[in-house]
Amino acid sequence: MSITFEFKTELWTPTYTQISANTINDFKIAIKSIPLNSLLYHFYINIFNYNLISSIYTNSFADWFYRNGYYSLAEEVAFIDPTEYLDLENLRQDLINILSKYNDDKIMQNAFYFLTIKRNIFFTNLKANTLEEFVNGIKNSSINSIFYHLVMSKLDNKKLINDYSEWLSIQGHFQKAELINKINLDIYVLNLIQVKQLILEILTG
Repeated sequence: MSITFEFKTELWTPTYTQISANTINDFKIAIKSIPLNSLLYHFYINIFNYNLISSIYTNSFADWFYRNGYYSLAEEVAFIDPTEYLDLENLRQDLINILSKYNDDKIMQNAFYFLTIKRNIFFTNLKANTLEEFVNGIKNSSINSIFYHLVMSKLDNKKLINDYSEWLSIQGHFQKAELINKINLDIYVLNLIQVKQLILEILTG
């Protein structure tokens, strides 16, 4: 069965939530009320801005804890893999559970300002019906498109399989589909340009 793959891309418009935290206890209260897209933003923005943000951590929550001397808390929060969650409320709850072990009203040197995003998803003019067209589509896709189909599609569709792998499975390319579905682990080791190259190597190998 042949199904046309339509490539999409995603852009984020960040906005302030008017919520901030000056202490760990402030943060614990705030995390319960921030929008889900705020969790999305802070867990993924360092991946989007890998060339702009100097941080040893994959999410901005862990980075803030680390910069203020809460090294153990930073490590625990950094250990959370957001790609494992199909429901961001579950991610929120796991974060709350980690924070519940800490109780501190010490004023931080710099406050944490919670941002949220408006997600803007667009169809591109790229489509594929064959593996060759699919490879060309990936080659001509932006890293925002790579991120959408590899990561955000799982969240939107509440599926453990990403868009690329699902289409490849339907087309009968099961080994390539399995390899690409494991790439989520690599977005914390490689930047999105490198992830794109890795996908192309799998598809053409």
